[in-house]
Amino acid sequence: MKKIEVIPLGGIGEFGMNCMGIRYDDEMIVVDAGMGFPEETPYGVDISIPNFDFLDDYRDNLTALVLTHGHEDHIGALPYFLKKFNLPVYTSRFTMALAEKKLDEHKMLGDVLLHRVEPNDIAEIGNFKVEFIHASHSLVDCFSLAIKTPLGTLIHTGDYKIDDTPVIGKPYDLKTLAKYGDEGVLAVLGDSTNATVEGRTPSEKAVIPAFEEIFEQTHGRIIVSTFSSSIHRLQIVFDMAYEFGRKLCVLGRSMQKNVEIADELGILRIPPDTLVDLGTSRQLADEDIVYIITGSQGENRAALWNMAASSYKGLEIKKGDTVVLSARIIPGNEKNISRLIGNLYKRGANIIEERRRLIHVSGHASQEDIKIMVETARPKFVVPIHGEYRMLFRHKEFIKNHIEGYTDENVILIENGDVLEFDEIGARVIEKHELNRTFIDEESLGEIEYDIIRERKKLAYGGAISLVVKIDKTKNQLVGEPQISYQGVAGIDLSNGFTEEARKSVAAAIMAMTPQEIADKHWLQENVRIHLKRFLQKETGTKPVIVTTIVEV
Repeated sequence: MKKIEVIPLGGIGEFGMNCMGIRYDDEMIVVDAGMGFPEETPYGVDISIPNFDFLDDYRDNLTALVLTHGHEDHIGALPYFLKKFNLPVYTSRFTMALAEKKLDEHKMLGDVLLHRVEPNDIAEIGNFKVEFIHASHSLVDCFSLAIKTPLGTLIHTGDYKIDDTPVIGKPYDLKTLAKYGDEGVLAVLGDSTNATVEGRTPSEKAVIPAFEEIFEQTHGRIIVSTFSSSIHRLQIVFDMAYEFGRKLCVLGRSMQKNVEIADELGILRIPPDTLVDLGTSRQLADEDIVYIITGSQGENRAALWNMAASSYKGLEIKKGDTVVLSARIIPGNEKNISRLIGNLYKRGANIIEERRRLIHVSGHASQEDIKIMVETARPKFVVPIHGEYRMLFRHKEFIKNHIEGYTDENVILIENGDVLEFDEIGARVIEKHELNRTFIDEESLGEIEYDIIRERKKLAYGGAISLVVKIDKTKNQLVGEPQISYQGVAGIDLSNGFTEEARKSVAAAIMAMTPQEIADKHWLQENVRIHLKRFLQKETGTKPVIVTTIVEV
């Protein structure tokens, strides 16, 4: 029997780490390879990626990686995926440019086959025919995917909104989507990020009036912080700077990179004599300059944070500056942004946020956009993806309540690690897998094992104890007293002889062992650790990490 399997590795019930395997017969394509930004920094690590080891069982089936667009939550894990599975990659021009920069950082650029595709191109990948449908979003060169198989067509929406008047490029290609709707669509795998939001998502052009007011009313420096990938927003700020006679300076590594790429590709239209470097910007009067800068999420390494907390290459926030935070708050960043805003106020800046003016619009489909998507594609099934579980649930409820013909049976909620099977009879989850995420060290770009993160968690909650035991290696017996030291361990009163009691307990345990047991260094190390652990639990109830060292003398 013909069947399709849909297997999400990330992005379901969470923000970020978007990655999905789609399998027909013995062939599988993978859609996106994104990174995540954990809501609570997991003990020194700020980036997570899907556990691609899960795909080892499908290694012989894997045929291609298809990228919907260039946001980090869709391409951030690209190098790590390709290190494990060197597949051909299909992507748009702007996404390809971002991917090339990323692969170059990992010294992988010449080792990967990148296929650049245009809207309405059709890639034949084994049993799959993938048409790239132009999608409107906060980024440029984005795709929804029509994935045609012998069993039926899946529409993977990617990130989208139905924008009739984008700043750059064309509106969402509903004509091509409708063509598939007429032919028959098996399932829509749809973006759920804004499924809780009523109405239509505003066009990218909706922010222009507010920016015009800000530029007209501001006499000091204007500092605009937004996502470096928001090319539509960057275009608006460049246009405003030119219209109001200001020069523009771009600050922050990722912002400079994206402006450079978009300029080289002819996507971003930079007005003549508008762009200046940092040195030139310092020489201009405050009313003649606007900065566009990274750091809208309060990242402590970004340019805006450094300007607010101290200085960025000698540039500081000062009284009279107007700081425009033209970005939504990504869940988990609330505290960082609050601290950032506090620092900006301390330095005398005027702050304009999304809640005060319409200076930011989402790039994701709200409820009426979702309705347009489903009514145009007319799928047999809808599978909410990309968002927290409450968003997936609201996506389902909205479709059931507002679009005729959809029930619990054909709006299907899935989770990461589920294997969703479609066949000629219907659709169902046939397997569930528990998937751990992989963590990345930003400095070295290397992977950190889950066990290391778990150990860091133990250290954070319980502290650590160092136990050093000296053994006479000729007589296999204890020499002197065990040495015990503590770091961050709660519940221990060092003034009442607790340490001495712990030493005596460990010493007694060793003296009760046979010379043969003591001779086995690894056995001894583990057993004295367990003994001290039990002693601590009994006396204090604490569970610190115990590091045991056996010294042979």
